[in-house]
Amino acid sequence: MSVSIIIVNYNTGKILKDCVESLFLYEDPANFEIVIIDNRSDDDSGEIISGLSDKHKNIKFILNKEKVSFSEANNTGIDASTGDYVLIMNPDIIFTEPVFEKLSEDLENINGLGAVIPMLLGQDGNFQNRYFQKYPGLLQYIFFYSVIAKLFHNSKTLTRKYLHIYSDDFNKEIEYVEQIPCAFFFTKRNIIREAGMMDKRYELFFEDVDLSYQISKKYKLAVNTKLNVTHLGGASFKTSDDYWLYGRFIISMIVFFKKNYSELKTDALKFIARLNSGIVIISDKLIPGNGDKDKYRSRKHQYFLDQLKNSKI
Repeated sequence: MSVSIIIVNYNTGKILKDCVESLFLYEDPANFEIVIIDNRSDDDSGEIISGLSDKHKNIKFILNKEKVSFSEANNTGIDASTGDYVLIMNPDIIFTEPVFEKLSEDLENINGLGAVIPMLLGQDGNFQNRYFQKYPGLLQYIFFYSVIAKLFHNSKTLTRKYLHIYSDDFNKEIEYVEQIPCAFFFTKRNIIREAGMMDKRYELFFEDVDLSYQISKKYKLAVNTKLNVTHLGGASFKTSDDYWLYGRFIISMIVFFKKNYSELKTDALKFIARLNSGIVIISDKLIPGNGDKDKYRSRKHQYFLDQLKNSKI
């Protein structure tokens, strides 16, 4: 068994160090290599990565001179690696038990299995079901990302049908799912290459959705419910000025539609999303509300409209 672990780091040096040290605590270093791609961090990540490489001889690292997309950075790491298995992993994963041997056995012994993941548990010990999404659709956007989304967020029926799974949906060791996140994406090298690697057209978000979608055309994806890792979650996005995240997310959703669905569905999503943001901006101007909160909401929707206007999708 030889596993290549690909970790893209951006300003998360301390968390990355904890991740790597937990990995060496539970897995046999003879069975894996780590390739760290630092995506032009401006914190002390470079020093931390260099220190980890000095301490552990099976760590390679690449320091990008220019920041690139998450997909492109991962592809660079995959190309620089040599293992039979590839694990795309976020730096905010903490190992709490050995998992590589069992996951590799799953890929070898379960017919048609293309990628597998352990249970992702938060720091509270709960299963992070929101990372195990359904594939995007128009109704998913309307029910969960539009101006009327608050009406449906508490509907477990609609959530289960259109958004994500629940841990109580699981009752077997191997549970098949539509997609798995690149927080921890364990697959074979030949399978990820067959899927076309990660698509660098996704600047941020939906890279893992698309990778799952391409692999699922020929293979199944699964969660091994008897294994788990801790996922701190969102460590790279902890910022007080993250208005741009919504717009980047919806733009990436449209890119996914354009690549994988019909032109009609893509145009419908663009129209609905543009209309939705327009309604939000106009209502915030006309109806007195929550001051700075409304300004923030308008700003993120205006950012989306500007990005959509300037994009080629």
